[in-house]
Amino acid sequence: MPDYEQHRRPQDIPIDFNNIPWGSIKKIIPPIVIIIFVIITGYTAFFTVKANEEAAILRFGRYIGTVSSGLHTKIPYGIDRVLKAEVKRIYNEEFGFRTMQRGAAFVVDYHYPDAREERLMLTGDLNCAEVHWVIRYKIKELQNYFFSVKNVRETIRGASQAVMRTLVGDRSVDEVLTIGRTEIEQQAKEDIQRLLDGYACGIDIQAVLLKGVDPPEPVKDAFNAVNQSIQIRDRIINEAEGQKNKILPAAEGKKQQVIKEAEGYQIRRVNEATGDVKAFLAVYDEYKKAEDVTRRRLYLETMAKIMPACERVFIIDTEVKGLLPVLGLGESGVKK
Repeated sequence: MPDYEQHRRPQDIPIDFNNIPWGSIKKIIPPIVIIIFVIITGYTAFFTVKANEEAAILRFGRYIGTVSSGLHTKIPYGIDRVLKAEVKRIYNEEFGFRTMQRGAAFVVDYHYPDAREERLMLTGDLNCAEVHWVIRYKIKELQNYFFSVKNVRETIRGASQAVMRTLVGDRSVDEVLTIGRTEIEQQAKEDIQRLLDGYACGIDIQAVLLKGVDPPEPVKDAFNAVNQSIQIRDRIINEAEGQKNKILPAAEGKKQQVIKEAEGYQIRRVNEATGDVKAFLAVYDEYKKAEDVTRRRLYLETMAKIMPACERVFIIDTEVKGLLPVLGLGESGVKK
């Protein structure tokens, strides 16, 4: 008959406890327990904080301090607990929209539950505007962040909505949609920070950014038409201002040129007249010194200039009378 003993399953083989080496097992149990104790102690006594993190230490549930990045020790076996948070990370809270996917395939959801109620606001002139904004903040105090407020994120969202609705409600729809956006961002940052500091949230608001301010859908087309008209008006005004700024300086330059030329001509004419007067006075002074000689010299100089231009010269005695018949001025050969 074949022997199937070697094919029996382990659970079918009876265990002989008398053959177990209990002495050897008892010798290795204490070292194993010590090794396990050391591993557990080392695992629960040391912890690491990342470069962008800080950690709050709790002893028996009570806050005792905060440590920065690096390797640290604590009392093991759950006596000390560690709560970590990324204090150098900038967190975002979005209102009126949700960014579902970032990067190249950027996806934004504007129709999540309660989105319309969150972004729809009433302005100071009883108009409506849809406001989309982002709060960027960092953790500045771990103790307050973990223990002062039950839900910091919901507190930030509630405070932000309360402040934003107040600021929008104090302004007209035109201010909210156009020139008042920068002022709203700055004022919202200050008001939200002051409100959160009053709650001791341990949060530092970095920025408040208005991502979009639009009119409600029923009046969006009409508002866009008005904005387009305003843009056309501003463009025409800017073009006219450009033409004015181009023409006026040219005209001003031309005016200054004419003025300078007139002033130069005036100075030149005055100098010439002054020189002529001085020359005449100098000649007159010399003439007074010898009137007869000077008169004769001037006469001779003048005749020297005139005589070469004359074709015929008549020398007439001063005592001759009846000059016209003698000259024969009526003859055809005589040139007048």
